[in-house]
Amino acid sequence: MADMPYAFPRRISYNEGAVDELLNLSEMHDAKNFLILTDEVIKGTQAFIKLVNELEKKGIRVRVFFNIPKEPSIEIADEIVKFINNDIPDLIVAVGGGSVIDASKLARVKILRPDVKSEDISPFVSLHLENKKPLLVAVPTTPGTGSDASFAFVLKIKEDNKEVKYATGNYELVPYESILDIEFLKTLPTKQLIITAIDGLANDIEGLVAVNSNPLSDGLAIQSARMFFKHLPKALSDKDRDEALSNLHLASTISGIAFSNSGVGLTHAIAHPLGSIFNIPHGLAVAIVMPYVVEFNYEDKAAKEKYDMLKDILEKVDKFEERRDLKEHLLDLYSKVGQTTHLRDIGISEEAYRSRIDDIVELALKDADLPFNPRPASYEDIKNILNKIY
Repeated sequence: MADMPYAFPRRISYNEGAVDELLNLSEMHDAKNFLILTDEVIKGTQAFIKLVNELEKKGIRVRVFFNIPKEPSIEIADEIVKFINNDIPDLIVAVGGGSVIDASKLARVKILRPDVKSEDISPFVSLHLENKKPLLVAVPTTPGTGSDASFAFVLKIKEDNKEVKYATGNYELVPYESILDIEFLKTLPTKQLIITAIDGLANDIEGLVAVNSNPLSDGLAIQSARMFFKHLPKALSDKDRDEALSNLHLASTISGIAFSNSGVGLTHAIAHPLGSIFNIPHGLAVAIVMPYVVEFNYEDKAAKEKYDMLKDILEKVDKFEERRDLKEHLLDLYSKVGQTTHLRDIGISEEAYRSRIDDIVELALKDADLPFNPRPASYEDIKNILNKIY
């Protein structure tokens, strides 16, 4: 087991309204100047409009930056710094999915430490950010990235005149608080709900077998995975939907804590360049790749033991039907929610895909998540997985 510090949000607010909890934080920290970071879609939702209106009614100064794209680059942090124009807020509130929260983490670094280059951020440097205003509070609007509880961020950078996804992190980047308000999940499109939840499940399954996994991360990953398996299908029906959404929201945060303290692996190492090259949402890329990586990792004895432990819990405790292995449980879940495991089903042309496979392999081999995979993956191993997913 690796010797590493554990990373957690200081506070997690579950099933409390975002407005009430933000007002509570305002009083606790004498914070009257809020910067809300979001995207254009979230900005137009009723839940967001209500949030801003209620805060302003209570005398909170609110500025909203809503130009964060679906797949932001590291330059977005500089745009946010320019937007605040040296008027530093007391609190940064990231209202959105993983992209918004990840961009907010880097923006806070740039506000407090303009001398730090984005590419110099890593788990092994001290940024001296803890407890300094502006604190970062996350209000996740998807049930899966876990960014609200993790120290990592994934943003695009330019490398050899190409845009690639850059994954790094630092323990001081964990949001001070995660506020789970399901009002932000209720209007989430079904496809986005599915792929973000499967992204959270992938964080659990990868973290469970990662080389830095440990008893704390294992326990969290197993519990979170059980919640995703159980509640994702229920969230697609009208009956008990709110309860299912609430459980998915909490599962995502648990997942974020788990993989922050274990790492992920080959699924993410492949999904990062795959998503970047073909403009595929991260959760969708992860969902397509994961079953084949699980199949690959089953050849590792320690990984097999952990996969089978989760399989046994699903079958003996949660009463799922018996299956040959964990991959079959994943495929069962995909069948229930209508998730494909092939790129051809999402409109990627075979010719375009085949022409870029070698590029994807090369980038995957350089990805920061690859060393955490339990089974070493060669060029040919990754290429074989990429051939299977088309």
